[in-house]
Amino acid sequence: MSKSVTSLNPKAKQQQEKSITHLKVLIAIQFILTITVIIFGIVTIINPELLYIFELILGITLLIMGLNNYLIYKRKNLTILYLIIGLGSSFLAILKLLGL
Repeated sequence: MSKSVTSLNPKAKQQQEKSITHLKVLIAIQFILTITVIIFGIVTIINPELLYIFELILGITLLIMGLNNYLIYKRKNLTILYLIIGLGSSFLAILKLLGL
């Protein structure tokens, strides 16, 4: 019967625990940003002048989603899509913020 790497090597167990904590933080950030996007989406309906803030937060949320998608689910196709749309949305929001 074979033993797992973490039971044989305590450093591997510490690294695995650190990795899990890191992923929990990223998921918490994604959750908070998703709630913020929903709130700013409703606020943007009432006050359309805040659209650039909504786009910027949406872009950051999509970037974090792409990172989580790559690290947790190991999917490459959707990760690229999330990153492209997130960067595009952030870039457009920054251009609007600068008045260009």
